[in-house]
Amino acid sequence: MNLNTPIEKTPRVGPQYQKKLNKLGIKTISDLLYHFPHRYEDFSNLTPIAEVKPDEKVCVQGKVLEIQNIITRKRRFVLTKAEIEDESGTIKIIWFNRPYLVDSLKPGVSVCLAGKAAINKKYFPGVYLSSPVYEKISESEKKALIHTGGLIPVYPETEGLSSRWLRYILRPLLAKFKKTIKDPLPEAIKNENNLLPLNKALWQIHFPDSNDLADQARKRFSFQEIFFIQLNVLMEKLRLKQKQAIQIPLNLEITKDFVQSLPFKLTDAQRKSSWQILKDLEKPRPMNRLLEGDVGSGKTVIAVMAALNTAKAGFQTAFMAPTEILAEQHFKSLLSALKGFGFKIGLLTRTGYRISNRKTTKKKLVEQIKNGKIDILIGTHALIQKDVKFKNLA
Repeated sequence: MNLNTPIEKTPRVGPQYQKKLNKLGIKTISDLLYHFPHRYEDFSNLTPIAEVKPDEKVCVQGKVLEIQNIITRKRRFVLTKAEIEDESGTIKIIWFNRPYLVDSLKPGVSVCLAGKAAINKKYFPGVYLSSPVYEKISESEKKALIHTGGLIPVYPETEGLSSRWLRYILRPLLAKFKKTIKDPLPEAIKNENNLLPLNKALWQIHFPDSNDLADQARKRFSFQEIFFIQLNVLMEKLRLKQKQAIQIPLNLEITKDFVQSLPFKLTDAQRKSSWQILKDLEKPRPMNRLLEGDVGSGKTVIAVMAALNTAKAGFQTAFMAPTEILAEQHFKSLLSALKGFGFKIGLLTRTGYRISNRKTTKKKLVEQIKNGKIDILIGTHALIQKDVKFKNLA
């Protein structure tokens, strides 16, 4: 058994649980180990039974004095009533529809209970615990509590798959693999950023010894996620540098004419962004940029300047928008902005086909794109359909 072992081959996971785990995206042991809690229940402080107060979440330990099932007359459901004691006193317990507990928590059994204390004279005259989480304990098992007596992980769940069951499955797997999992982060990176080693971080995020260690574990995995995203970005940049791209020369004359034709002055940010993009187009490697700005900040005009230089160099530009409405807006904007420059602009969406101001058929538009007669093509995802082929797309 290894980290890539299918989850259905894990002990105590059958076909029924496999389907439920798959709903959570868990298909291998590795997926399960990286299925992290989204919060913790703090039952780390044991409360003497005599100090239990209503409406408080408490954790108590004691021995079962008595337990019995009672079937209610009206609704016909089962109430399981119990009483436990510690050195300070006794307290009543009630569970709903869990008749099997009388076979598990028999008188004399030591238990740890965690839940909310309540008062309801209908069930008991004083304070009692309502449907607490329970766990049998013995002297040799006190350090191995996983459902009570500490910071208890609560996981993203699905129907029929509880956090209790996940804790039950996860703990032995963590114990088995924590020493054999290879840490992907270099020692120097961990030391520099004061990060936990992987085996300790995995244990502490699932079964933390303290809130501080739980925070350190989250920090470790947050750092790791961002670190590998950055690493992938750098690797992609290196791959792009090895690829060849068409070099689009910066045509200062047509760029100046376009800027002067605008009914507004470019902002400093627009001038800086456009200059960097136009200089990138001159390079022999693919450009990979994200132009970010608020709505109405002038991103489209930067894209038009790049498309204008590309068209002047004799190559085609594809301008893709997420919706038909936005594609049509861009089409009208470019028709207006590039009026008088002599370039042919097309619109291709699921329902609209235009060449400049004229409506056309998809067949004619696709034919002109293929022949290189459309300089700038604006559209939706229809631009990347199999029947749309460019002659010299830059």
